[in-house]
Amino acid sequence: SLPKNTPGEICARSQCVMQGYYKNEEETHQTVDDQGWLHTGDIGYIDGDGDVFVVDRIKELIKFKGFQ
Repeated sequence: SLPKNTPGEICARSQCVMQGYYKNEEETHQTVDDQGWLHTGDIGYIDGDGDVFVVDRIKELIKFKGFQ
């Protein structure tokens, strides 16, 4: 958790968030941590009103049919 208006990686954890990639343990460990947080790879912040803004990506990567 970060102070308001401080950029950081957007992470999510709930019963509705995926638990991992099907038959891809390596990718799962890179995306979902030991506490069940999904690391989106997006950079964002929450302003004083509680609104979420996505402002950047940690890495610029587009996958198409398994290729990068």
